[in-house]
Amino acid sequence: MSPIASLMAAGPVSLPEAKAPSLEGLAVKVPLARDLTPEDLITRFHEKKRERATVRARAEGEHLAAGDDVQLNVLGYADGRLIPFSARFGQWMELAPLQALPGFAEGLAEGGTVGGSLQLMLDLPDDYPVESLRGKTVRFLVDVRAAREVTMPDEEAPGFLKQLALGDSLDAVMDHLQEELEQELSDSLWVQAQELVLEELARRTEVEIPRKLVDEEIRRRWAAAEGFGMVEQNFSVEEQEEAVQGWLTDPATREQAERRIRIGLGLKAVAERDQLTLTPQKLQELLEESTEPFGLTAADVSAALRESPETTKRLHDMGWHLMVVEHVMSKARVTFEGAEQG
Repeated sequence: MSPIASLMAAGPVSLPEAKAPSLEGLAVKVPLARDLTPEDLITRFHEKKRERATVRARAEGEHLAAGDDVQLNVLGYADGRLIPFSARFGQWMELAPLQALPGFAEGLAEGGTVGGSLQLMLDLPDDYPVESLRGKTVRFLVDVRAAREVTMPDEEAPGFLKQLALGDSLDAVMDHLQEELEQELSDSLWVQAQELVLEELARRTEVEIPRKLVDEEIRRRWAAAEGFGMVEQNFSVEEQEEAVQGWLTDPATREQAERRIRIGLGLKAVAERDQLTLTPQKLQELLEESTEPFGLTAADVSAALRESPETTKRLHDMGWHLMVVEHVMSKARVTFEGAEQG
């Protein structure tokens, strides 16, 4: 039986009971945010220009070019084995140099065609994220599913700045982008604060997490990221098993999975101890706050809650999580390096 079939056939997972962690003296300090660099501004300016670019779908058999948007299926192999976490199916990306994979985009731009397949041999850099693969020669098999030619707007054209709608001069545009990036950095500090608080909550949560439960969590993550795609692409059971084993045996992946489970059990125990209640009004409010950055309205949230029983349950579970995290954060003392208090 394939890993996907086994996962689908598995019954509900039994969760251990956790002792509700104390929220007394819950305090974290968030490190200083990194300074913005000229490269950050250049990258954001490039992104804004691409939003105003002219796009044309490339035809089957047409050659790719640097700067295209491309949709790819990708598999990486090292020492004759599938590289864990390397499988990507239907992923869109800009065909531009990648720091972690030098030569990947360049090789595609040189030899790729829409609907075609090619093999790329790359030497991984010494700072590659996976330490065991640093400096190795690896092989990537790439299928080009689709591509779009992207013609960027002319910066010298009279109407360019008006088209961007970010300011009347290049200096004004850059000031706007600077403020935008600074706001994002500020927002990211609050996200980091929440992560640190939940990390402390995990440390305080007393529960024995079975290895089988960690395996199940990893298998579900693998299925969403790679597994279903491998089934659709007719990979053999052996190839699927090799892929999932790469995830199951990776120490960092196991650590992250156990942490997520411990946080979830800790939050559940806190909700029960503190007798939290998720009212329909609170659910709507939490979902609106979490989806507003994605451009969704209150009407969109209401419609989603009525879409199907499965969607309703997922959103309800999400609402519970958001409510308990909000409750925990209200009990935490958060300070920021470089500030007297936060």
